Amino acid sequence: MCLAVLILLVYANTFDASWQLDDKPNIINNHFLHIEDLRPESLVNTFFTQPKNPRETGNKLHRPVAFLTFALNWHFGKDNVVGYHAVNLAIHLLTAFLLFLSILNLSRSPNLRDRFGGHAYLVAFFSAALWAVHPIQTQAVTYIVQRMTALAAMFYMLSILCYVKCRLSRSSLGRVLFLLGCGLAFVFALGSKENTATLPAALLLIEVTCFQSMGPKRTKWALTGGTLVGGLLLIALSVWLFLPDNPVAFIKNYSYRPFSLAQRLLSEPRIVFFYLGLFFYPLPGRLSIEHDVIVSTSLFEPWTTLPAILITLILIAFGFAQIRKRPLIALAVLFFYLNHIVESTIIPLELIFEHRNYLPTMFLFLPIVAGFFKIPDYFEKRRPAIRAALSGIAVILIIAMGSGTYIRNRAWATETSLWQDAMVKAPQSARPLTNLAFLKAHGPDSDPDRFDEALGLYEKALSLRKSRSSINPVILQNMAWIYFRKGEALKAIELLEEALALSPDYARGRYDLAQYLITQGRWDDASVHVGYLLDKNDDHEGYLNLKGLI
Repeated sequence: MCLAVLILLVYANTFDASWQLDDKPNIINNHFLHIEDLRPESLVNTFFTQPKNPRETGNKLHRPVAFLTFALNWHFGKDNVVGYHAVNLAIHLLTAFLLFLSILNLSRSPNLRDRFGGHAYLVAFFSAALWAVHPIQTQAVTYIVQRMTALAAMFYMLSILCYVKCRLSRSSLGRVLFLLGCGLAFVFALGSKENTATLPAALLLIEVTCFQSMGPKRTKWALTGGTLVGGLLLIALSVWLFLPDNPVAFIKNYSYRPFSLAQRLLSEPRIVFFYLGLFFYPLPGRLSIEHDVIVSTSLFEPWTTLPAILITLILIAFGFAQIRKRPLIALAVLFFYLNHIVESTIIPLELIFEHRNYLPTMFLFLPIVAGFFKIPDYFEKRRPAIRAALSGIAVILIIAMGSGTYIRNRAWATETSLWQDAMVKAPQSARPLTNLAFLKAHGPDSDPDRFDEALGLYEKALSLRKSRSSINPVILQNMAWIYFRKGEALKAIELLEEALALSPDYARGRYDLAQYLITQGRWDDASVHVGYLLDKNDDHEGYLNLKGLI
């Protein structure tokens, strides 16, 4: 009940927060999710939705659990954001409650019985509460489409809870049922987001830190073998989930990024270290949908690259070294790094997003809070007073973090407020400027009087850092549209020719160029461009129509 009240209070200003960024291709423009009935076939069709191109479906499931929930939201509330935010908050609340129960049950495990100083309930509550109201979680909760992240984490924690209950159960039937629940929750977690493929390794980590003595050689050999087998299974599962056609096909996707695989691997230790900084120093002014990140091009450029790699290795080694003496620390550190393996290593995702910390940070508060509440045990005479003071400090910390979350959520109120916030916090990034320019010139509240302002933002964005190498042609095409609307067709044509010089296969830009050329009576030039488009896609209705007009 207390968790529910806390979460509702700190997220009270999010129910009308607008659609943002990837919400539109995944939900608003994803017509296969816009079901009109609840027939089984309609629901099953949502399992195969392809958000990058909602007019196509494939024979491979695509996060079916998450997209089914979006479809149900759409069926009952269409594009009204209130229902989506209500579901996201319910998921966040359930996840926090499952974290609380998991910690409470872990306190009964053989290796942790003496680690809570008789304060298991308080440790579990404050650990879960601090995690739930932490400002870094806002991107996973308030950003509607990141329900995928929150839902995956919820089932992940349910699976962990079932595993712990299985290990603690004295009944054979109970162990079987909890083990089945663990497996079923794992399936639902994978159906929400693929980064939950790390769950088998996480269960092995919990087994080692919480249930095994690590004393007998036989146990060590068994756990070593289990680690190797589990690692191989994790690799095989990851390949099946992420690389279904060709195990090395993902390397091709780096052609769309302004960094290479090696540069990403060099950069991510710095970024993960930055995540830890955000977690332990979570001022709202440090949180953003966009961060300026300098790509590491070598071990010494920037100079923080090598220290970040060394610190990462030291922290992981420290985590392994603490398994026997300080299992809570080992669990927190190794769980954090384990759950950054998928999104912070070789897959060519964007370098940084705060929502990637939703799952990894779940146990980070546990050793801190447990140590916090053991302090009174060292003061025999003043134990009650010290315990009361520490509880008060914990409450103040929750209030402070909750206030930070409430303040951070103000930025999510509208698209404009989010990108204005990001423009201040990431001044070297092009994305905030391009999104603000788009809203001013092309958005629902666009105004011709703001065209020049939008052009200024686009112009500046051309020279800034971008997450994709193909962004500049898009910016030039948007600028060309504005100039055409302003009656400067020749300038628009010039910009589109510049865009096609950068990316000859940019179809949208070439299509616009053909239309602008027609308005200038340059029929033959337009015909050449339409012919190029038809060579790539010979049954496109728009291209055929334009060719027929010419």
